[in-house]
Amino acid sequence: MKGMKGLFAAAAASALFLTFARAQLDKPALTSNLDYLLEGNANNLPTVNRQIAIWASGYIPKDCQDLGAGEGYDASEFEVYEVTYDDCADPWLFCRHKDVETTIETAAETFSKLPVKVRDWVRQILLLPGADSAFAINGNVAFFGSTGGNVDVMIHESAHGLDGFAAFGENLSTSEGFLAAYDADTHVPDDYARSSQAENVAQNTVVAVYDKNVPGGFPGVQEQYTAILNQYSYIEDKAGDALLPGGTCDRHLENSETVVLGSAANATVSRVRRAAGAWKVPQSGLKGEYSKIVKEFQPFQFREGF
Repeated sequence: MKGMKGLFAAAAASALFLTFARAQLDKPALTSNLDYLLEGNANNLPTVNRQIAIWASGYIPKDCQDLGAGEGYDASEFEVYEVTYDDCADPWLFCRHKDVETTIETAAETFSKLPVKVRDWVRQILLLPGADSAFAINGNVAFFGSTGGNVDVMIHESAHGLDGFAAFGENLSTSEGFLAAYDADTHVPDDYARSSQAENVAQNTVVAVYDKNVPGGFPGVQEQYTAILNQYSYIEDKAGDALLPGGTCDRHLENSETVVLGSAANATVSRVRRAAGAWKVPQSGLKGEYSKIVKEFQPFQFREGF
């Protein structure tokens, strides 16, 4: 498992279209990276029991098909899994490329460590081969290489959704309150946070999760915590208990529709198999009833390349 240094140490390409502008921040970084938070978050965020079921071949969520194609992969190269956690009636859909090093078991367990009120704002999860990198596009998150087993990277990418969907009542990285907190502090968390206010919010969210869940909090591991105290405290205040484990889901994002690939559409299914219930088209619709399904939003994209 690699830490935040390997993921956010370079001058990465990062963009959030239509919602936020990207501009280099002028405050210095408190540290070069947030690697020193990974062990605390990994060890103190509890896992949630889960069940994993694989879809029949020949079917894929449309977002996975489209985003995979954007990376040069054919939809037939993916395995699609339903991962149902004990704190939610509906599963999350994981689209795993057959060549990625991260197993579905590792990714599903790592994702379970995210508090359910953070997981709520993630649509589909993609696991892709290649150099360690990640992106977040309209609620979908993708993890390349080994990053599907890194809880801090999952927090960071999910935080873009919290920001982009205004999960806590506002788009944090453009809100007057967060910008005032930024002005009141002397630093940002690390070098990568200097990339833009959107990346600063995402990195401060990693800090906030650590502060809320690890004994001693952020001050216990960083003597100069006051240098960014206003920023991560602002996120904590807006999030309330959303950064803590426990509770149940209130899914805010619908899954994309199921695409039937040619291999499934042209398959001959015997009457015996149909009668026995051994064949069915996987359904991506949500079974539970949720109070705040978000359907209209400004499209956004973040891509971390390193």
